[in-house]
Amino acid sequence: MYRRVILASAFALVATLGSVSLAQAGQNRMDIQQNGRANEMAVIQEGYDNEAWLNQHGSRNYVRSVHRGRRNVTETWQRGRRNAAAAQQRGRGNRTAITQRGRRNGVATNQRGRRNGTTIVQEGRYNGAGVAQYGRNNDSVIGQYGDDLNATVVQDGNGNLVGVAQIGSNHDAIATQDGSNNALGIIQVGDGEFAEVRQVGDGNVMLVIQGGF
Repeated sequence: MYRRVILASAFALVATLGSVSLAQAGQNRMDIQQNGRANEMAVIQEGYDNEAWLNQHGSRNYVRSVHRGRRNVTETWQRGRRNAAAAQQRGRGNRTAITQRGRRNGVATNQRGRRNGTTIVQEGRYNGAGVAQYGRNNDSVIGQYGDDLNATVVQDGNGNLVGVAQIGSNHDAIATQDGSNNALGIIQVGDGEFAEVRQVGDGNVMLVIQGGF
């Protein structure tokens, strides 16, 4: 269920785009490359010193990048077919890096605050990743390699860290941090593992490892 929600969110954010749509207000920078067929892209930047670096290879891939604030950076690299990535940043000094290879993978991210960082790498088919960060100095790293993998991360506070690694198929990982200076790691391998972890408060540390081949 969670994977379908993330994929639907990512595709809904870019469903109305033309081939390329660009809008900038302020002293912002962008570099865009598309190679293939029927790829679509939209960039909106409002503020100062925002950067969008977007690269697509293949067919029917979709990217949307929205910056509102200062010194926000989005890097997106997609190769394959029917992948979708949507990144939204509001604040200062936020960073998002998305890499997708394969088919029908989806990413949706939302950052509000300062100096938050998100890195997502997906390889395979029908994978979904969603990250929401509210506050300052939060970091989230997701790596998924396989098919039908899903990761959802919500960080609400300051100085939180989440790392999710999933290999195989049909895994779901849900991580929520409500507080500050928490650290969480989730590793799932094999097939059909599910982990849902919530950290409430400050200074909590947890590591979850599941599965096997």
